[in-house]
Amino acid sequence: MSDPSAEIQVALVERLTALATEAGERIYDDVPPEDERVADTGAAYPYVTVGAGQLVPVDEECFDRSSTYFQIDVWTRTVGFPQAKRIAGTIRTALHEQTLAVNGHVVDRMRVESIDYSRDPNGLSRRARLDQAHS
Repeated sequence: MSDPSAEIQVALVERLTALATEAGERIYDDVPPEDERVADTGAAYPYVTVGAGQLVPVDEECFDRSSTYFQIDVWTRTVGFPQAKRIAGTIRTALHEQTLAVNGHVVDRMRVESIDYSRDPNGLSRRARLDQAHS
């Protein structure tokens, strides 16, 4: 079975970057240090991470299928959750039950399964965690 998660991640990052949310082009797998984010984009926050996930093979005789799960996180440093919720809501609208062109693979269904909001233990950051599934 081939692992489509790398190509799905590429397509997700392209989709998220095109949204022009308050995170701008700060869409990361590996988050650069704050001073580099400021130098590259003019701001350190908010930003979005796409990374943690899981691939679950689906056993079928005639098809090479899998379900792929990604965690997308929105990180902000504004007071309260409004900014995190705006960005997460825009991401959900752009992904939930939408099509996604993935090089070398077919995505039958894309869903945002949940969005969880939390305060980071550092006391400064707010986080919106979107759990997303592709099959």
